[in-house]
Amino acid sequence: MKKFIISMCVALTALCASAQQAGDMAVGVNLGVAPSLQSGMSVTNFGIGAKFQYNVTTPIRLEADLDYWFKSSGVDVFDITANVHYLFNITDKIKVYPLVGIGYAHSGIGVTIEVDDDLKDLMEKYEVESENTSSSASNFLFNVGAGAEYALNDKLSVGAEIKYQYIKNFNRLPITIGVTYKF
Repeated sequence: MKKFIISMCVALTALCASAQQAGDMAVGVNLGVAPSLQSGMSVTNFGIGAKFQYNVTTPIRLEADLDYWFKSSGVDVFDITANVHYLFNITDKIKVYPLVGIGYAHSGIGVTIEVDDDLKDLMEKYEVESENTSSSASNFLFNVGAGAEYALNDKLSVGAEIKYQYIKNFNRLPITIGVTYKF
């Protein structure tokens, strides 16, 4: 009977330990840079973001990510992605992972037109009011990449990611660093 109770306690402890890993949740913030990969387009956005992570199983983690990429060369981007990470434990503190995700991207472009006096007269003649123009687009987003994280302690981790991000007619390479807090 004593062996049975001890065995049950060991099994329950192992089950709880694995359930904590599988149910772990974390929130975090990112800083990054996202150069465009389009030929002839020199746009490199700097951005900030927030993320929520949930471990579905011990190696599989889901992540919801919101990022705002500040205007560069007239282009800014806001994206929302859902990513899947497959975690590999290198050591107790270091994890690396491939990732794949889908999402939504809203990009805007604003252009200021430099006008000389002759063009100003022409604009007034045809009642064209603005020397500024803007446009925006919302598109499906797909990304694939890799990341690594280092556990500072039981609750805090620092990490880095690199992704190839496909947005219709606009490919980018976001590179981010961030901090996550496990709860």
